[in-house]
Amino acid sequence: MTRFSNACGALAVFASMVCTGAHAATHDRLFAYGFDPAPDAPADANEASRFLTQATFGPTTADVARLTALGYDAWIEEQLARAPTLGAPAVEQVVNARTAAAQSVSQSQRIQRWYWQAAYAPDQLRQRMAWALSQIFVISDQSSAIGNYIVPMAGYYDMLAKDAFASYRTLLGDVTWHPMMGRYLSSFRNQKPSATTSPDENYAREVMQLFSIGLVLRDMDFSPILSNGVEIPTYDQTTITHTAKVFTGFTWSDAPLNPPNFYGGGLTFAAQYAPMECFGTEHFPASGSGSNNMRHDITGDDGTTATPKTVVGGVTIPPNQTCAQDVGDELDILAAHPNVPPFVSRQLIQRFVTSNPSPQYIERVAQVFDAPGANLGDVIKAILMDDEARHPPALASGDHYGKLREPILRLTAVWRAFNAQAQAPDAYGEVKMSAGNGQTSSFGQGPLESPTVFNFYEPDYQQPGPFADNDRYSPELQILSEASAYSTGNSYYNFSAKAYVGMSNPPTDRPLIDLSSLTANATSPAAMVATIDKSLLYGTMSANMKATLTGMLANLNGASASEKAWSAIYVTMLSPEFATQR
Repeated sequence: MTRFSNACGALAVFASMVCTGAHAATHDRLFAYGFDPAPDAPADANEASRFLTQATFGPTTADVARLTALGYDAWIEEQLARAPTLGAPAVEQVVNARTAAAQSVSQSQRIQRWYWQAAYAPDQLRQRMAWALSQIFVISDQSSAIGNYIVPMAGYYDMLAKDAFASYRTLLGDVTWHPMMGRYLSSFRNQKPSATTSPDENYAREVMQLFSIGLVLRDMDFSPILSNGVEIPTYDQTTITHTAKVFTGFTWSDAPLNPPNFYGGGLTFAAQYAPMECFGTEHFPASGSGSNNMRHDITGDDGTTATPKTVVGGVTIPPNQTCAQDVGDELDILAAHPNVPPFVSRQLIQRFVTSNPSPQYIERVAQVFDAPGANLGDVIKAILMDDEARHPPALASGDHYGKLREPILRLTAVWRAFNAQAQAPDAYGEVKMSAGNGQTSSFGQGPLESPTVFNFYEPDYQQPGPFADNDRYSPELQILSEASAYSTGNSYYNFSAKAYVGMSNPPTDRPLIDLSSLTANATSPAAMVATIDKSLLYGTMSANMKATLTGMLANLNGASASEKAWSAIYVTMLSPEFATQR
């Protein structure tokens, strides 16, 4: 199905849409079915585990039981209603305690807390959605502009968690006004032009290319709209130049206004992650006495207030407005653009379900995204409940369904499947999770640690060979190499062979997995393999893999029960079948 018959139609419909406001739906998340049995309960524990592999950081026995009791719909509704588990308050407490004790602080404090939330937070769907959003609305501690802002970066991630089920327009606004995004993409202290400077264009470019509409016009099924067989760009350099004027005048929320100090503020953690203030005409005159303090660009296309700002789709923003009005208008225009539903929906499907969703799947989710009053909670529910998510095609030669599990998700799945016991907080209140480092060098990814604004991997990446030859996408394979295969395997060894309950001299810088469900059957290799299959592969282990694992365990005649158990987990973590999510 196509939404527009041609490019002119697309632009005309878009122009007519931009005056509509964003909506936020209100849902009654509780007691969806009263006391009646759930009509959509998973058929068995394996089916429940498969769903939870998509929707959480990994199934647990308790989550499987809860999902089975509630059914899919009510479980999602319950998750949508859960309050967000926040990281910034805990990180701030640890940073303050370490600082008071003359101890060093680093992004490690933020990362340890992130891993704790991934493993133990009850709002698992919200946390997984925040993780997915952090790979679209990217900021990174690899940038010198924010690398030292530990607590505020935790605050940015909290913002993503809070907005995980909000309207897209709300999320886009909160991202835009957040000082960590401002510093990362240069809208912070970006100013109106002078005789020798022009507004920085970085955020204007990326908010369109990466956060909203992408590079070419698309139908609801993500297929490109063509004009005489050629893709149509969504914007050009002139659009970027005009849009850059909108994102000027931003500074810290506590920058003094009386007397004005555009370069002041940022004196507390709270101010460093509160929405930015803007030195626009809401505070200072546009001309005359005091106008030198006004840093927002109120001019239009020709550099005067005689013309409007012409932005994406040829839509205009009036000149001589306040900063808040300009930013609000621009974000309304972007949020209403017809590219947004398929552009964002496709990336979320890739993060949760499959790297190559069918055009029909994308369109079904995009239609929900585009519905009046819909929010991102409705979108993720549509993604997870879609028939293409719940009923995968049969595994066959050339099959393109599913995705490579991210290295981090493989680790958290093991923690959650085998009831990993967290360490006690140290003297500063910090719970150590990641074995002395953030694991980014091992995994090729880490929370808010992307090497660029384009994330660890791009949604359109195609691994050379069969993927590229068959025009299939494989985002996560972009971080897989010979080196990362070794480093990831070594890291998994440190979290299995060197991190289990009951070992002598256990480490204190990572959780300890509970092997009891495996050691109980240490004399029965087949029973141990069945437990691995149920716990990590939701019953999909192939006959060949079962035979291989069973044979390996049978050959470990002289090994202890614990060695057999962690060996089975470790080898499974390295296996292609565990690495592949279907």
